[in-house]
This record gives sequence, structure tokens and C-alpha cells, in this order.
Amino acid sequence: MAVTVLLLPPVTSAPPDYLAGAEALLEGPRFVRTRGMSRWHRPRSGVRYPERTVFDLWCGYAVGGSDRASAYITADEPPAGEPVCATCEGRAAGAGQEQTSPTGRQLLFSPRHIDPPKTCPGSRSSDLFTELPGGRAGLCLACGDVQPLRAMGGPYNPRYAIVQHPTGRGLVPPCPFHRWRQLTARNGRALCACGRETTP
Repeated sequence: MAVTVLLLPPVTSAPPDYLAGAEALLEGPRFVRTRGMSRWHRPRSGVRYPERTVFDLWCGYAVGGSDRASAYITADEPPAGEPVCATCEGRAAGAGQEQTSPTGRQLLFSPRHIDPPKTCPGSRSSDLFTELPGGRAGLCLACGDVQPLRAMGGPYNPRYAIVQHPTGRGLVPPCPFHRWRQLTARNGRALCACGRETTP
């Protein structure tokens, strides 16, 4: 049975149309490479499209191919004598993908966009709030906090928006692809603009 590792969410700025039919993978192979690569790599995240699978690697490259005739190969452990990408190995170990460091040292890697933002993504938005009676405060649809409403934007881009504020305890779950970066309001709820329901 093949060994799998936990993958990070495939955070992207890709437009919603590009992700039609895409599924974020939660697990992937321990090592991966194409036949033309000079070394084995570690997958950071993975996406299954309708007819292909793509893994983003810790070093910045990506491998993938058709599910019928895969353009990549996987391994639980690289064959003896075949090199492994040091950037992938160090980051994978530092992020906790492996239980022990290959060098015996304590390694640390903190990926961006995974933890909830300190400033609420609904801040300064003119649509991510529900106005409360009196018109001076609004319920933030992104984090659930009640915050003041203010006129913003100046004479060339005027708008009435919720003020910048720290992220509240009721922050909506992140989209597996865009996290909290593309929230929009639909039917009184904050959802990702790609149309996917956010998932815990």
C-alpha cells in the first residue's frame, strides 16, 4: 500500500473559471517527479481536474498529467542513489509533513495564507456587512463582529463601508483554493467568489 502525506490547501489567485470542476486534494504521494527531472520532489498541494492531476512542489515547480497516462511517477522512498530536492525536503520537514527531520535538526517552515488573517477580510468592504438599525454599525459577514460603518474612498471612489477591524471569532471557513482572499456577499452570507462553499 502506497504511503501518503497530508497536503496543504492549493492556495491560488486563479480566476474562478479556471477552477471549474477542480477538487483540492487532502493527501498525496510522499515523493514525486517527472521522468525528465533530475531529482525527486515533495508535493506541497494537489488539485484534481476533470481529466488530470497536478501537484505543486515545495520548491516551486509543479508536476502533473492525465489520469489515463500519467506524466509523473511516485515513490514511498526514492531508489538508492537517486537525489532528492533539498528545498522540497527541508520545507516538507519544517512544515511537519515528516515526523522527523532528515538531518536530525529542528526545522521550521510557516506557509503564508494558511492561518486566519489578523485583519478581517471583510474590513473596508462595502458589501460584506449587514447594516444594523440606525445605520452607524454593521454586522461583518466575514467574521460575525459588529463594527462601525463609515464613508470611505474620497471624492473619486466614494463608498459606505465597514471599518478595518481585527478578525473576529466567527470567521467563515476558508475556500480550499482562495482561502479568505476573494470573499463576496451572496444572500446575506460571505462566500468565496469562485462559488465554492467554504470548508473547515
